[in-house]
Formats: sequence, C-alpha cells, structure tokens
Amino acid sequence: MFSAPTAVTDIFILRKHCEEIARTLPIPYPFNSKAFIEALIKYRGRRIELVEMTVDRDTPCGMFVATPEADYIFYAANTSPLHQEHIIAHEAAHILYNHGGTGALGEAVAPLLMKNLSPELITRVLGRTAYSESDEAEAEMLASVILIRAGRADPPTLTSRELECGVNRFGAIFG
Repeated sequence: MFSAPTAVTDIFILRKHCEEIARTLPIPYPFNSKAFIEALIKYRGRRIELVEMTVDRDTPCGMFVATPEADYIFYAANTSPLHQEHIIAHEAAHILYNHGGTGALGEAVAPLLMKNLSPELITRVLGRTAYSESDEAEAEMLASVILIRAGRADPPTLTSRELECGVNRFGAIFG
C-alpha cells in the first residue's frame, strides 16, 4: 500500500498506480454513476448499494460502510450531479483499495443504516476509525483518474514545476 504523498514524485507514482488500476476497471461510456456501480458489482462479484443522504456542513459528503453482505456507498443528495459522481467514484475507490468502511458516520447516516443493518453491526461499524491520509490520497487520486478516463473531468495541466511549487506552498502553510 502507498503512503501519503509527501513529495511531487510520490504524487506521480500514486497517479501511475491509479491509472494502472483504472485500466482494468469496467468504466462505462457514456459515464453515469449507477452504470459504473453496476459494472463494479459484476467486476467484483459483490453487492454495492448507493444510498442518498441529505448532508449539512457537519456531515461528510460521502462515505461507505462494508458489511458481510454488501458495501453501502452513502452520498450527498443535496449537491450537484457532477459532485455526486465524484463522491461515488471516491467511495468506490476506497472499496477498490479495500480500505474498509469509515467510522465517521454521525446522526445523518444512522437512520439510513437502520433500514438495512442490524443494531449490532451498526455499533461495530460506528466504532471503526476514520481513514488515514494515505487512504484518502489513494481514493481521491483513483476517483479523479476514473472520472478523467470516463471523460467526466479534465486531466491535470500543471507542469511538474508548478505542481512542486504548489506542494511546497501547501506544506509551508499546513506544516
């Protein structure tokens, strides 16, 4: 597994790895999230359920929960369709990387889970820890590569030098 990108070269290595993964995926064209998830179900042989949720500023825009029977991708209903596509691709990337489900579910998701899961399983899922920075970097990069390959996002146009300067500025600001 990759560690969180700490330098420009790590970002390029991660992108190359994500491009290799994306080449093996059944990305439908024209792209839509539901067709992509249906293709992933066939590709993986495991059920994935898409669940809309209304989010506020304190709720994550998306998350996924892995259960013994299925994976559940929760995504914001109250955002743009393009943002929904990115959220779903990001959560699908967590599934593809086998990161496990998130524990940062909160009150907005608990009622949605109650329809499908036992109280014991919800407690177990809610007790998990959040994703690491490297998990997030992997999921974000793979989601971006999937959407670029699907023609839903533009490929990056920054030069290596511009990217290096941006990474250095980010590091100086956030340590």
